[in-house]
Amino acid sequence: MRVAMSYLYTHLLKDFIDQLEMICTSSKWHSRRAAIEFAQNLIFCSLFNSRPHIKQLNEILLKCLFDEQLEVRTIASMTLSGFYQCGYIKLTDKDLNYFNVMSKTNYFTKINGKKVISGENIIKRHGGVLGLCAIVLSSPYDISMYVADALVRLCEHSQDADLIQ
Repeated sequence: MRVAMSYLYTHLLKDFIDQLEMICTSSKWHSRRAAIEFAQNLIFCSLFNSRPHIKQLNEILLKCLFDEQLEVRTIASMTLSGFYQCGYIKLTDKDLNYFNVMSKTNYFTKINGKKVISGENIIKRHGGVLGLCAIVLSSPYDISMYVADALVRLCEHSQDADLIQ
């Protein structure tokens, strides 16, 4: 973590972010979670030098927001919220709509005429809800134009299964 908390130059950041992307595709969920925590510290300590890598980091976070492991999804949501809050990643209507669509994913699938709960669809739905939570948590001191919409959409999930709530 000491490397993440030091000020790094742009050419070094590129290498670190490429490594983070590789680790986030690892089969070990502990590694993926640690990589997201590392990315959070890395970006906050090198905020101004890391601007050229916004798109790549946003893609990494969105992948991890829909990870199969709950802990990875949770830390990705918190990191995304922090990036929204500090203005590193700009929140757009596209993000809000994407999280809304994903949060409305039906987690039942028909197989041979029977309704079966799909684990993949639960992950998509939970990732969408966590994305909406990141939007709400990104504005602790004021109410941005996206927070009200995100709260309304989150209210729709108050009766969901415990995992998604």
